Amino acid sequence: MMTLAAFHSEWVKLRRPTLLWGTFVGLALAASMFAVLLFSQAQHGTRDQGGLPSLEELAQPNGLIHGLSRAVILLGIVAFGVAASQVASEYSLGTLRQMLVRQPRRLVFLLGKYLAVVSFLVAAVALAAVIAGVVAIGMAHVRGVPTSAWFSSTGVTDLTRALGDILLAVIGYATLGTVVGLFLRSSVAAVIVGFAYLLPVEAIITAIVHSTSAWLPGEMLTDVAQGGTQTVSYGHALGISAVYLLVAAGAAALWFRRRDVTA
Repeated sequence: MMTLAAFHSEWVKLRRPTLLWGTFVGLALAASMFAVLLFSQAQHGTRDQGGLPSLEELAQPNGLIHGLSRAVILLGIVAFGVAASQVASEYSLGTLRQMLVRQPRRLVFLLGKYLAVVSFLVAAVALAAVIAGVVAIGMAHVRGVPTSAWFSSTGVTDLTRALGDILLAVIGYATLGTVVGLFLRSSVAAVIVGFAYLLPVEAIITAIVHSTSAWLPGEMLTDVAQGGTQTVSYGHALGISAVYLLVAAGAAALWFRRRDVTA
């Protein structure tokens, strides 16, 4: 019940129109944009040099998920940013101390807050997936791509599995954002550090040392969202991601429980 109270309390903040509409509409538009670009650039024959699927590949049972899977890094970055800012802003605005007076059990408070943020992001990504799917169907008809295989039993199974993998990755990114927000205690610093690491830093590291692509947390979460790749299996990506997240979450919970809150 105490966790539920913290959960509802956090949702009061998450329902702010600027955050709610900005996140939900923004993710839906971004995912739809990826679907439009994917179908508009696809050609007949084989994949192009950039790895874009052909029109024939888009007609396969898993064709509906290509656009959403391309947007996974963007979905993850938004999840990271929202989670980090929601946690760190309690320190920046000086509201954490007052909230802990109402709920002195810190881990209960943190768990409720985390679950609220995760449910918010899962709902946003689910809506983005639905809207992107509708856009993909429209683009398929424009490009003459048959969609009957998408709604076969195989297609529905592939879609369900892919959406589940993407949501797992989004939860992972949100967990990392929560951890960084707790440690840095500044919304701006947490978002900047997270974005810098997930985008240029990991890209530079993997470009210099290719073998690290099978071990870095951002790369692993991306591989989870894609259901594994030719070089990294789904099981490996899921296992390494789980280790990173459990260690990071445990360290952050211990830090939050023991460190004084002075403002």
